[in-house]
Parts: sequence; structure tokens; C-alpha cells
Amino acid sequence: MGFVFNTGGEGEEMSKANLSSQVNGSNTVFTVPEAYQTGSIRVYWNGVRQIVNETFTETSSTTFTTSFTPQNGDYITVDYIGS
Repeated sequence: MGFVFNTGGEGEEMSKANLSSQVNGSNTVFTVPEAYQTGSIRVYWNGVRQIVNETFTETSSTTFTTSFTPQNGDYITVDYIGS
């Protein structure tokens, strides 16, 4: 399920994913369901957008690592452009 993200007049298809099922009180590495373009991922922790290279780091084209540990009941969602 995607939505249109407009950058400079050209729309690119963005995808969304809810990764909350990966939150367990100790996990800091999260896996996106499909590969994404480097630099396109937006991570949200309990609805608050996180800052790349400060609160999360892209570790591959399908994973990222957070500098915080989401606790049970927290939610992690992402928006990204698939590769």
C-alpha cells in the first residue's frame, strides 16, 4: 500500500510498513519487508520522525539500527522508496 511523495515536481511511489511486531524491549535492529533506496527511509517511533545518523542508521538496503531501544507497547513505522 503506497502513497505519492512529491519531490521537485516528480512523484515517486512511497511504501509504508508497520514494524511494531519486531518491538520486544531489547531489539534495536529492524527489518523492512522489501529493499529500499538508500537515503529514502523515514523512521517513526511512536509517531515521531527520527533523525538519520542520530537516532537511527541504515545498515543495509533492508535493515536499520536505532540508537534507542523501543519498549513493549511502542510502535515503529517507516516510509520508504522501494529499490
